[in-house]
Amino acid sequence: MKINFKVLGGGTEIGANSYLISFNDVNVVLDAGLHPRARGVSSFPDYDSIKNLNIEHLIISHAHTDHLGALPYFLKFFPSAKIYSTKPTLSFAEVMLSNTTKILKQEFELEFDKSTISNYKEETLDIIPMIMKRYDYNEKVFLNEKISFEFFDAGHILGSASVLINAGGKKIFYTGDINLRNQSLIPKADLPGHKIDILITESTNCATEDYPDYKNEMTRLASFINRVINKGGSVLIPSFALGKAQELLMRVHTLMRKNEIPHVPVYYSPMSKAINDIYDDYNYTVNRIKRGFKLSEIEINILKRMDYYKGDFYKHPSIIIATSGMMMPRTASYILARQFLPRANFGIAVCGYCDPETPGYLIKNSKPYETLYFNMYDQGVEAKCEIGNFRFSSHSRKEELEGMIEHLNPETIIIVHGDEIAINSLGSHTVKKYPDKRIIAPDKGKVYKLS
Repeated sequence: MKINFKVLGGGTEIGANSYLISFNDVNVVLDAGLHPRARGVSSFPDYDSIKNLNIEHLIISHAHTDHLGALPYFLKFFPSAKIYSTKPTLSFAEVMLSNTTKILKQEFELEFDKSTISNYKEETLDIIPMIMKRYDYNEKVFLNEKISFEFFDAGHILGSASVLINAGGKKIFYTGDINLRNQSLIPKADLPGHKIDILITESTNCATEDYPDYKNEMTRLASFINRVINKGGSVLIPSFALGKAQELLMRVHTLMRKNEIPHVPVYYSPMSKAINDIYDDYNYTVNRIKRGFKLSEIEINILKRMDYYKGDFYKHPSIIIATSGMMMPRTASYILARQFLPRANFGIAVCGYCDPETPGYLIKNSKPYETLYFNMYDQGVEAKCEIGNFRFSSHSRKEELEGMIEHLNPETIIIVHGDEIAINSLGSHTVKKYPDKRIIAPDKGKVYKLS
């Protein structure tokens, strides 16, 4: 069987993740993501280059926008393709794609040609839940008599999956976004118990050798919160709505329950609350750290637009978990950050990766009393508040991915979903340790023959 691989988006960067893997004349696309900061057609995978192929199958690993957000765009090219996901991912799809549609319409508002987003409409969003096929973990799905796949719990967010494909006697394992350590809500990833032939692995965190563990970061976060609250200020925690917000809410709740931080009001974004409800729907049916625990048991205040400038948290110490994680312009966390920055007794706890071209990156790397300018027209804002940097990543550390490679012992390793430094770091280590293995850092658009 001939097996070919092609990056359609996201290979040597984190965004617009989408990969074509072909088994003779059967074409399978893995994920359909949007780039988080690109604009226009460049934010989508390159489906134009494969529009003349018969694309029969699309497998979605999880519901983050950089893996799911281009689904309506994909359907514009391949309306008859079958789409597969886990059950929680299907539940998230409606919420996430609705939000993506709003954002894209804002971004394309001044564009003359809106044909790129023509499929982001109510009719498409309504039909997607009906055409997506949902499966449990470890349930075997046959694409034809020679090709099958199954989902493995990837430990990244609720419903996240790695994909094991069996094709013509070859085993291909696509990690998707994978986390090989327990979080506060989601247990670590599940891996196949046998050798595989081809591994397609993410490399997000591989640029950092000494990645901190969760326990030490919890201690640091508690100290940060206590310092700010003792000064009479409030703490802003920017967060992505899906996955990160739920984990951070649980971590804050745990710190309060153990009396390691004061019991102060917690404000929470409405979209994150909608995601919480889906998490609670699966609190028994999907593996959890604390089976049966519902996020609805945690007392929160819904963050309203009127709170951005006049919320009670400007008068009374509070914790605000607000989207977006990178503090993108016009989001709640961006607006709140601008209000928090000039207040010396307030604090912003940045708890994850920020792209270098986002406001979040500028804030997390700012110096005390530095004036920050977020665009060429900005009057600037002075960074007087305390700024803390924490890493509660839901991706595996480099040493964990190295352990996965040793366990799975693949003949061919394709490294994606990371910047150049991260990919080279994992690749160079793997080449030194396994000189007989084939290591590929794939270029976008190039076809790689795997068998």
